[in-house]
Amino acid sequence: MKNILIVGSNSAAAKRLVDDYKNDYNFIRLSRNEDESDVNNFNILNTDTYYKSELKYDGLVYFPGSINLKPFKSLKIEEFYSDIDINVIGLIKVLKFYQPFLNSGSSLVFISSVASKVGMPFHSSVSLAKSAIVGLCSSLAAEFAPHFRVNCISPSLFKSNMASRFLRNSQMEEKIKNKNPMQKIGEPADIAQLLNFLLSDNSKWITGQNISVDGGMSTLKL
Repeated sequence: MKNILIVGSNSAAAKRLVDDYKNDYNFIRLSRNEDESDVNNFNILNTDTYYKSELKYDGLVYFPGSINLKPFKSLKIEEFYSDIDINVIGLIKVLKFYQPFLNSGSSLVFISSVASKVGMPFHSSVSLAKSAIVGLCSSLAAEFAPHFRVNCISPSLFKSNMASRFLRNSQMEEKIKNKNPMQKIGEPADIAQLLNFLLSDNSKWITGQNISVDGGMSTLKL
């Protein structure tokens, strides 16, 4: 059974991945929420809090992110730094720490955003951070081949705790649905199913990709 490291295991998509595929993988979970983590007091920026063992991993998924939507003039420099810390610096620290424990053939998957592909108002900070993840993915895919595969998933808004403030009532949900070519809001299962594919040997000839899971939002204009 493959050992898969899940960073940010309290996210809705991570929990769905673990719930749906717990019989297929051995998941090691890292989260600030101790109910969803295999370590206590986890801090993405502090490697002293990371899970430590001699275990070798066959895959790694990085979920941490933020949705900090404000006009550019309202964003403080500290907010840009915070988004970069969560999305990019945390990812770099995780990769630096766990790379020696990755088996050859491992699959690494980073969660980016539709904001890395489409320019949208009030997304400057999240777009900056998530686009950096995509750039890192492309570079590392080239550098790590053929030993590791590295891919990104870029979802649009899907049902999760992080997105709940944008889906507070039926009117808000309907407005978001109407902006999507598929006329729906994504589910955690949509991301979990693609993650299962990318972590499995069925995707062993796929690397360096930024895959959209967004109902066509990033590519279709209706």
